[in-house]
Amino acid sequence: MTEQNYRIRIKLGEIEIEAEGDKDFVEKHIEELKTEMPKIARELPSEEVIPEIQGERMELEKLSLAEFYKQKQPKDHNETIVVFACWLTKREEQQEFTPKGIEACYSQIAMTKPANIPQCMGILASGKKAYLLRGDKRGQYRLSMTGEEFVENKLPNKGKE
Repeated sequence: MTEQNYRIRIKLGEIEIEAEGDKDFVEKHIEELKTEMPKIARELPSEEVIPEIQGERMELEKLSLAEFYKQKQPKDHNETIVVFACWLTKREEQQEFTPKGIEACYSQIAMTKPANIPQCMGILASGKKAYLLRGDKRGQYRLSMTGEEFVENKLPNKGKE
């Protein structure tokens, strides 16, 4: 039996906190996050946080999907799917996406797609360090914090140095 991951995201203005884990962990920390969020937001230097978020968004808006893919240099289909998931989440502002959305990304950059995209996405959404999470509806997925971290920090950022 696979372990179900739960996630909560609390957003106050530009400040956002997300917790992910098993049900007990998330339920235990929901109230704490709600009460701590305003305190954390007041303590953060807003002029440093907001430009970083806006700069990242503006930088991504300048890139096409092909340029983003080339910049990240994924090594295989699994990494490519996570890069596309990041693109759909951050650039296209899709909180959830389907295998058809990933397939459209492959088509957009004229790249050979894997034989079974839904199966690949299912694998990426399993395990403790899943790069994707299952969405609210069957066949839908979301990018996990682990997946976002992977694309932003583990994959190269060729051309940005």
